[in-house]
Amino acid sequence: MKIHYQDKWIRIISYPLLGFVLRHFGEYESIGSLMKQPLYYGDLLWNTLIVALSWETNRRLIRYLDSQYSWVTQRFQRFMLQVFGALLVTVPIVASMIYIWNELLIKRPNNFETGYLLVYDFPLTIVFTAIIHMIYTGMYFQQYYLQKIEGLTNRLRELEATVVSVKSSTELGKPFGYRDVLIVNYGTSSVPVQTNDIAYIYKQNEVSFIKTADAKEYTSSASLETLEELLDPESFFRLNRQMIGHIKAIRQFKSDVSGKLILETQPPFSEEVTVSKKKAAEFKTWMGQKI
Repeated sequence: MKIHYQDKWIRIISYPLLGFVLRHFGEYESIGSLMKQPLYYGDLLWNTLIVALSWETNRRLIRYLDSQYSWVTQRFQRFMLQVFGALLVTVPIVASMIYIWNELLIKRPNNFETGYLLVYDFPLTIVFTAIIHMIYTGMYFQQYYLQKIEGLTNRLRELEATVVSVKSSTELGKPFGYRDVLIVNYGTSSVPVQTNDIAYIYKQNEVSFIKTADAKEYTSSASLETLEELLDPESFFRLNRQMIGHIKAIRQFKSDVSGKLILETQPPFSEEVTVSKKKAAEFKTWMGQKI
């Protein structure tokens, strides 16, 4: 999941604000007194630069970890790597920047001392770094759950559209879910056959044979029951236990003395095709009204 941090204004506001806090942390002189000292403004600018450099470095670390470790599925690994990674990149930056400013640029005596760093700068660095990472972790989870909600909303809309489509098809009397094409066997190959081209399907030795209107014959390992579920009942009828017929393949039919129907099909079938007396009325209704 790609996370995009909308943090432009957060950084613009935070850099000078945190730079100001960093400069005044542990300071005993009043702001009014400090504002009379030209070096004070240099301190503010340099501390703002420290904050910006530390923030951007941690931001790059966070974006890298986003691409490697998920807060959702790899929480422990992500937490440990982020904590140690943040300390490893932040502490050297802050310490070196303080050293460069106080010892090399303005040569402020006795300001870069180990005790001062441990008491003031190091704890403040930890606090600021923790704040930065809490901000981005909060934005991470916000975007994660917003994307999840959006995905679920889109899925719900798709399901609603499907339900509407099914309902519309049912109301219009149109078949829904039936196949227009069947993938069947022709020798050692698999070929698509349009269901509208099928004349009839019959079972022989537990194999389903599909014969098309142009007398081509294919096979399928699917049972007649399975194939019947895939075919539009307006066009196909289960004639008997061994055969399913297409309405266009029925050339004529007649009743014998027992009441069952004897059918003539095109292309012709090698055996007599019959519909039982029990299903005769249903078959006639399927075929259409006699006029």
